[in-house]
Amino acid sequence: MDLNSIQEAIETHVYHIHPDLKVPLHEHATQDEIFYCIQGSGVGILEDKEVEMHVGDVFVAPAGKKHSLKSDGNMYVTTILIPVNRIICHCKQVSYGDIRKAMVSGARTVKEIQEITGAGTECGNCIKDIEKILSLACGCKMVTVETVVNAVKGGADTVEKIGEVTGAGTDCGKCKFLLQNIIDTKR
Repeated sequence: MDLNSIQEAIETHVYHIHPDLKVPLHEHATQDEIFYCIQGSGVGILEDKEVEMHVGDVFVAPAGKKHSLKSDGNMYVTTILIPVNRIICHCKQVSYGDIRKAMVSGARTVKEIQEITGAGTECGNCIKDIEKILSLACGCKMVTVETVVNAVKGGADTVEKIGEVTGAGTDCGKCKFLLQNIIDTKR
């Protein structure tokens, strides 16, 4: 990526985290998310670890890690989402993006990923990560491929209908090509 592409891919947001807001655990597979507390206080949650946040504190959720926020009062945070293409298979230098591209072309099993990308064919330490990637259609909404396949079998025949039924593809939208492939292949 060149500098302009990186600058265009960076997203920023400001969120109000209040006691009634339930932010579900979610992940961004291709973005690190940095939270900066600008007012109030609360808690950043990274998988099974909680970090107290007060004005001026920073909380980082690396790509592929489930995270959330909560507050007993009012907390305002600004976030920066920074694109990354993390390496899943270090032996073969296969990235998350490479695996998702293979899924968009129809791969749904570890064996198919191995055949297309070579990931997981040497030491095998990345197999669990590959299985996790294969299981999710939408990381933002934590919607599984199985859930989307069932929605398609139940009549959801467009990406928009899948979104209405499952929530997949309704946040960042990066999974829409995969959703279309699931519609086309019914798997």
